[in-house]
Amino acid sequence: MPKGAELLIADSVDRDRNGLRKLFEKDGYVCSTAKSMEEARNVIQQKFFPAAVVDLDFCSLNGGLDLVRFIREKSRPTKVVLLTGRRTFEAAVESLRLGVVDIVNKQPDQVSRLNRSVKNSIDIYQAGDKDSLLLREVQTVIDAAIKIMMSMSRRIYEDESSSSGSGQAMKPTILIVDENQSFLQEIANLVLNKEWEVSIEMSGGAGLDKATTFSFQILAVCDQLTDLPGQTLIKSIQAQQPKLIGLLYSKAETGFIDRYEAGKSVASDKPFSGASHLVEKLSLVTDELATIQQERRYLRAFRNEHGDFLKRYAELKIRIDSLVK
Repeated sequence: MPKGAELLIADSVDRDRNGLRKLFEKDGYVCSTAKSMEEARNVIQQKFFPAAVVDLDFCSLNGGLDLVRFIREKSRPTKVVLLTGRRTFEAAVESLRLGVVDIVNKQPDQVSRLNRSVKNSIDIYQAGDKDSLLLREVQTVIDAAIKIMMSMSRRIYEDESSSSGSGQAMKPTILIVDENQSFLQEIANLVLNKEWEVSIEMSGGAGLDKATTFSFQILAVCDQLTDLPGQTLIKSIQAQQPKLIGLLYSKAETGFIDRYEAGKSVASDKPFSGASHLVEKLSLVTDELATIQQERRYLRAFRNEHGDFLKRYAELKIRIDSLVK
């Protein structure tokens, strides 16, 4: 909020009027107050206010609306925030029709909202319709700037991680459920040199028990299980571990590998060509998880390093968005 912004406070209750004046003066506003309709009209004709806070029942029931009409007639650019100590649908509709920026309840827990509304009113006045295109351009440039900043920061982070060796290797936790021992042995030979944490179970029930005890990132299940359909097993485990990625494979003549996320099949690869095909799919998912893991580490580092800037950026973006919507 620019220091020294003029603000009119119209409230016929001495305690409320004085309290509002102290509240806003503390925030740097230059406040003028009015306790009667005559006083309010006189000060509006003598001085321009970019914003005004008006009590709905100023001097009389719904008297604040009469003052809003006067403001619209004599000082149209002035933005009005209406205060009310009661609920009244008709008055609310009429005040919005008159162009009131916001209607705020006269309650202690609404002080922060009142502050935001007055601040927004000043911003709206200062922006004006003629500056809306400029604000949209500023909005676009700010969004582009933060993307460029994050992109450059990401490259620096990746280079530093690579040169220092601080980047953590991805060690996925994988559960494979299949009743065929020779197929499982083939899988074991293929992943022997990989830094994977692989658990193997030979029945759907055992796989389900294992998943209730340990957390996994990837689940690979043969659809030809004796005790439990592979699809059911994947959905059951994903209900407990929503982020887990499931691979359902069929070794039939027209086999397939289906990818499951959140209990739903999202991709299919046909035909299934054996253990090496499954390990290839596991490797692809592992690479995806490694990318996600690195991105999370980067975002965490970026937030830690630029937390104050991001907070200011978010606050400014909200203000600009509210002015150009």
